[in-house]
Amino acid sequence: MRKAAHDGNVCFVRLVFADIFGVSKNVSIPVDRLDAALDGRVTFDGGSIDGFVRGEELDMVLLPDPATFAIYPWKAAPNGSEARLICDIAMPDGSPFEGCPRTTLRRAIESAPALRDLRVGFEVEFYLFERTEAEAPTTATSDVGSYFDFSADDRGEDARNAVVAALREMGVPIVAAHHEHGAGQHEIDVAHDAPLAAADHALTLRTIAKHVAADFGLEATFMPKPLAERAGSGLHADFLLGEETERETALYVVGGLIAHASALAAVCNPTVNSYKRVVAAWDAPIYTVWSERSPNALVRVPPSLRPRIEMRSPDPACNPYLALAVLIGAASDGVTNRMLPGPPLSGSTYDLTEAERRERGIGMLPTSLRQAIAELDRDLVVRASLGDHLYHAFRDAKLEEYDRYRRAVHPWEREQYLRLY
Repeated sequence: MRKAAHDGNVCFVRLVFADIFGVSKNVSIPVDRLDAALDGRVTFDGGSIDGFVRGEELDMVLLPDPATFAIYPWKAAPNGSEARLICDIAMPDGSPFEGCPRTTLRRAIESAPALRDLRVGFEVEFYLFERTEAEAPTTATSDVGSYFDFSADDRGEDARNAVVAALREMGVPIVAAHHEHGAGQHEIDVAHDAPLAAADHALTLRTIAKHVAADFGLEATFMPKPLAERAGSGLHADFLLGEETERETALYVVGGLIAHASALAAVCNPTVNSYKRVVAAWDAPIYTVWSERSPNALVRVPPSLRPRIEMRSPDPACNPYLALAVLIGAASDGVTNRMLPGPPLSGSTYDLTEAERRERGIGMLPTSLRQAIAELDRDLVVRASLGDHLYHAFRDAKLEEYDRYRRAVHPWEREQYLRLY
């Protein structure tokens, strides 16, 4: 790594970590401080990061993971470059910080020996909108494309290609990219990798997409539902199980994901806006059902030689470390307790009647963040996957977010009621 930094003429190294919301934070150091960082001698004020520590516990230690060293594909100075290292977070005495999302995922992986060969891929959807100098962001786009469309003069297409090239240059394995349903909407598919690396890739993708899009006069947003009349953006988690995994074990994984789906929503769909996406449109899942082919099922298990399970409810606003931690926890519980999910559904889930759902025991996903948090409160398995510190920190932050949303007066309300009453 030191040689790579020297050969790459690195001037600065960003020590990157994720807060509880999955937002990328960093401390930038000159490259001559790299050895100090690797020795765990770089600290930051944890008291300034939401959900991390109490006021009297300020000094937190950044522990870089050498495997995550990568050079950004842009210049940091006239004659130099910039690199990054993704970090775990430790307490001042060097012990692991229980509120570190990356450490939480490590713990979930270690607690799921039945999934030791698990590999995870992500299908990440996002929008590219016109960038303006105005304070308020815009949702304007000149793109009129739809699913898999190609336009030779589309800046969005050029920007997406540049994002993919930048990600590959940083070692993120990209297998495909294409235009999605909505005008201005795109998808980038990340190859299967170990769960921790997969979460690192998702964090990197969001950062790189925003940085590169700006060079094209565009703004990348991973907001789940930026426009009511267009498709929302998802982050489908694709589980590739070990080659020796039996079909029945794969069904136990599906059973665990379905059994805990309502509580998983709090972490995998973590904003008030997330629930504007989870509606009966554009193949978004709304029921706790699995299928081999239906694109709007919660879980899809396509026929293949190697067991592959696609969880379709998460959205790209989630913290990828926490989302994978709770998904793995739910899947592991399914295997441990031999939870069979029942027969698969054929056809669209949207065609199910209430009587059919009641007869088959099919539930409905939460329709609000407040409801999802209530489900999280009741689910001891998902709570344990987060750990006590993160459960309470995440829960309190999200209830506060929901309360701010509840008290806000929205344009729709003024349109409906201002003159009527």
